[in-house]
Amino acid sequence: MFQISAFGQSLTLKQCIEYAKNNNSSIKIANYESIVSDKKISEQKGTYLPTLDLTSVYTDNVKPSNSLMPGELFGQPGTFVAIQTGVKYGLSNTIKLTQNIFSPSYFSSLTSAKVNKQLSEQNQKKTTEVTVYNVSKTYYKTLIIGKQLSTLQATLDASEKSLASTELKYKTGVTKKIELDKIKVSYNSTKSQLQQTELSYKQSLNTLKYAMGMPLDNEITLIDTLYNAEENFSALTNNNYLDKRTDYQIEKTNLLLKESERRKSISAFLPTLSFYAKYTYDAMGQKLLSQDWYPGASVGLTLSVPIFDGFQRNSKLSQAEVNIKKAEENIKYTEQSIKVEVSNYEIQYKNALDNIKNEKENLELAESVYKNTQLDYQHGASTSLDLIQAESSLREAQNNYYNKLLDIYLARLDLEQSKGNLINYINNLK
Repeated sequence: MFQISAFGQSLTLKQCIEYAKNNNSSIKIANYESIVSDKKISEQKGTYLPTLDLTSVYTDNVKPSNSLMPGELFGQPGTFVAIQTGVKYGLSNTIKLTQNIFSPSYFSSLTSAKVNKQLSEQNQKKTTEVTVYNVSKTYYKTLIIGKQLSTLQATLDASEKSLASTELKYKTGVTKKIELDKIKVSYNSTKSQLQQTELSYKQSLNTLKYAMGMPLDNEITLIDTLYNAEENFSALTNNNYLDKRTDYQIEKTNLLLKESERRKSISAFLPTLSFYAKYTYDAMGQKLLSQDWYPGASVGLTLSVPIFDGFQRNSKLSQAEVNIKKAEENIKYTEQSIKVEVSNYEIQYKNALDNIKNEKENLELAESVYKNTQLDYQHGASTSLDLIQAESSLREAQNNYYNKLLDIYLARLDLEQSKGNLINYINNLK
């Protein structure tokens, strides 16, 4: 199990995901549900094993019962005489063995338990996929905000140098105060943007810890594992994605479960047969400790034939058949929904590839213009307004580039997830 030390740790994306698999609460809950479903299979199997019950009943007849007897027996013809027929104390011990011989619902119930086990495993996989997606998404977002921080810090450093140079020119009377004020405004604007980005980075890092199931007071840093964003789009062609989608598999398993429930409804129309063996050991008397014991034993078969239950079984069977139709329709709906998702995410990813190329070129041009304008300003060949405009254009180009850079990583995650290939994709990243 991957652990974070008390002194902090530098983490790659894969390490964050590995930590989440062992610590995320949603994954833990899904694991527990899988264990419960496994126990339900054992529970159902136990219904066809013999059962053995011991029953012990102690009775104290505070006022024993009476029975009316004909008076002729006691020389009182034409009357009835009350005779006490009950005893004061009684103790009955019974041990009973029961074994199902024929129970049609057993096999359908066992099948349902096994299908539920399969369903819980698929839900467990789905939960893991969602967690991997959330961790990856937040990880990339945090990394890119970190890159924005570094870039803004470099821009602020350059702006600070320009400010210092302008202050020197102002003191020597080479430039006017209004020129100095313009540079200060630009410097403060960059500084404010840097502070806001620092706050966004901390918030994003906290969101990542939450997605991982990590305490917020743990200190971590992220290792830059960003791959080349300009990947060949044609390499992503893959049409065998339906069976890889866990939610599609869940819908198919739901259909199996509904079919199993239908078979269980049908089995309710069939008779059941069971065997029992019983041994009793009873005692009764007028005194608590001086009772006579009377053993007894019996064996037998119990046949239960359902005849009429107010049409309840018919209604349950009809419900089961409708539920099967609903499950089949859900499969069709999910299949169509997945196809739409894949098509849309392919378009989104291709568009993100095109956008990042444009924004990268714009950023390179803005950086070049800013550097040249700085040199011109230092040599008096350009005005403070030119420098401010160049710096503003640079910050805008930086924001646009990093926003599009984040778009391409998220678009790739969405595309891989839509094709049911997210975990495999993450595992193959270098």
